[in-house]
Amino acid sequence: MKPWIRTARTERGVALPLALFALVMLSGLLLAFLSMSGMEPSIASNHTDVTRARYAAEAGMEWAFDQLITVNTNWSGVLGPPTNGLLVNAQSLIPGSPQLGTFTVQIRNDFQAADTALTGQPVDPSGSATSDQNAIVILTATGTYQGVTRQIQAVLQNLGLPPIPGAFSMPGVQADLWFDKANFEIDGRDWYCKSKCNDPDPSKRVYDLKADQSKMKYGIATQTGTQQNSNPQQTYEQRAEGKLDTNGKRNKGKGKDQTNPGGPSTTGLNTVAAVDPSTPEGLGPAKMQTFLDQIAKSSSTKILQSTMSCPMKLEGDEDNPSVPQLSNGCGIDKQPLDLGDRANPKMVYFRGELDPTSSFSSLMIEGKPIRGAGILIIEDGDLRVKDQFDWDGIIIVTGRYVSSIFESGGNGTIYGALISNETVWNEGGNQNQQTYWDGYFVGKPRIRFSQEAVDLAGRALGTRKLYSWREL
Repeated sequence: MKPWIRTARTERGVALPLALFALVMLSGLLLAFLSMSGMEPSIASNHTDVTRARYAAEAGMEWAFDQLITVNTNWSGVLGPPTNGLLVNAQSLIPGSPQLGTFTVQIRNDFQAADTALTGQPVDPSGSATSDQNAIVILTATGTYQGVTRQIQAVLQNLGLPPIPGAFSMPGVQADLWFDKANFEIDGRDWYCKSKCNDPDPSKRVYDLKADQSKMKYGIATQTGTQQNSNPQQTYEQRAEGKLDTNGKRNKGKGKDQTNPGGPSTTGLNTVAAVDPSTPEGLGPAKMQTFLDQIAKSSSTKILQSTMSCPMKLEGDEDNPSVPQLSNGCGIDKQPLDLGDRANPKMVYFRGELDPTSSFSSLMIEGKPIRGAGILIIEDGDLRVKDQFDWDGIIIVTGRYVSSIFESGGNGTIYGALISNETVWNEGGNQNQQTYWDGYFVGKPRIRFSQEAVDLAGRALGTRKLYSWREL
């Protein structure tokens, strides 16, 4: 074989090209890895910006919910310019710190044809951007951080509080009162807490009348019409006025003047008024039942069952009056029940059972002082107060054969409103049967209307429905 052929077949000199090739490959991989590692901080930063922008949008949604929670009927009052809703200007997540992110919130009415797919409900019958009739609005929150924006959209439905026409309202089919020897006060003027409002002892707080009395209510409100079991026949208003007019009790009723509703307050029979339940400010059994049905359907509602054989009783706890002891003699023995306070109002619901004798108390309050805040509902049975009881918010006694009873020791102050809604008129089956009182005041209760306390009740409602949450 020739020498030049043998030389071509040897491997001498291969190492250098292989080394150069490997060096080029490794250099390329190194550059790729360096490039990728250089992008990681940018990717992480972008992810952080997107996340913070979304958090800002969520904060905007929560902010809007907090602003709207005290609206107790529909949303017409918050709808307006610009087009199709109220646009809330950019807000810092922390006031004065816009570098932490900002949000804007648009609130609009669900009147557009395509809104049904979003809300699951027919469009608002008003067909208007500024008039809400079905208590449903669409919220769009935009969060911004470092130039990155994210949007969240949700549907908010307001179940709302029932209308409150008077400090003490009897919207049902009876308006029977008993005031004998009572040192009571029923005041429809608008009260508010002026100072020391966080003091857990209501007697140490300072309350005053608001300078603006535009929210003032009647002292006593009934529905319109004639009470069927009255003999001789009388209207609901006449039944209430008749009792307030006895034993010099006229001056115990204060509030809006039915002869001049927009004027100053009055004292006496003119602050006893019948309010048509078909009007927005009127209340009747149908509206009350709608409200109760909505409350009962809410997953957050816990109904405490009281029966004639096992009636519920609350006994005050001297160390913590807003968390009294609940008993019924049938398995529930002095269990603490949080009735809430001004900072954290509650919704407490007791349900009784049918008692045609009208002597069953769904809830007895006795012992040491008891106080609470929010909404207290007693259905199908009496509320019987035997000792000191103070409440900020709304107390509703409703159903068949019911009364709001303040016995001789039943003292305290309700800031907000008391509603006693009797739904059965023929307790004795005829017009001449014994009267069962819808309001029985023998102690020293004070019922003072307070829009501030009603707003507390709105916060306690907790049944505003937030749904169809989606990211745009």
